[in-house]
Amino acid sequence: MDIRQLECFVAVAEELHFRRAGERLGLSQSALSERVSALEHELGARLFFRTTRQVSLTQAGSEFVQDAKRILADIEKSVSNVRHTAESDLRHVRVSGVDEAISMLLPKVLIAFRETDPKVHVQVLEISSSEQHSQELIAHRTDVAFVRTPQEDEFITSQLLHGQPIVVVLADTNPLAGSASLSASDIADQPIVGYPKHARPILHEALWSGFREIGAQPNIVCEIIDKSTLLQFVAQGLGISLVPDWVKNIAPPGVSFVPFEPCKNQIDLYVAFRKAGNSDTVKRFVDTVKATAV
Repeated sequence: MDIRQLECFVAVAEELHFRRAGERLGLSQSALSERVSALEHELGARLFFRTTRQVSLTQAGSEFVQDAKRILADIEKSVSNVRHTAESDLRHVRVSGVDEAISMLLPKVLIAFRETDPKVHVQVLEISSSEQHSQELIAHRTDVAFVRTPQEDEFITSQLLHGQPIVVVLADTNPLAGSASLSASDIADQPIVGYPKHARPILHEALWSGFREIGAQPNIVCEIIDKSTLLQFVAQGLGISLVPDWVKNIAPPGVSFVPFEPCKNQIDLYVAFRKAGNSDTVKRFVDTVKATAV
């Protein structure tokens, strides 16, 4: 059974005339009759009473015509939905990323992108775990991802946008606030607001590797994922912390930032995307990201 057979059956059922039904479908009367006969054979039931003067539905045909019309309507709706979705995807970009990119870079990218693509819908996805970004790209659940580590495999690739130093943030009232720079030795006795390793692996490792080099352990008083909350803890004098340099842009009053030594401590930002299967809209969006991040 195929769609064309159902269309032929419905046309004859509505016209009750093979010639008129054939003209409606652009088929010869013999071709139409063959398709209807094949359908009857497959169903194992007669759908029409045929005489030289009249065509009428059998009881089985009368009941089946309602199902056939519903099936054809569902197929038409499904085809329309697929086409609509495909067309929408061409004008749709899904973006995920780390906090710096979403709060600092993405707004600038959107302003620049909308100058040439004002009707494109950009959806920002909140993904808490940085390890999930590549999986979301491969699964086509996101189109562009801002990540901290390079991504490269057979499906996705990435490009470095920029790197920035890691700095120490501390309350203005802390005696170390006026220092030219601080190392792990300098902050060995300080209470520290840290990060869970799974949530902020780069900052977590920068802190712990510095302390391993001096044979000590950091005095972690609490661990926080959200940087805005962390800054409030630091401003209240509950401890000091390590943050990327960009955090200066969202810092509350009462905190200072001091370079963290050694200078090799840096945090990078990459833009990742699929190697193939991207719409032209996504490609233009990635180009805008690269140009804006310079």
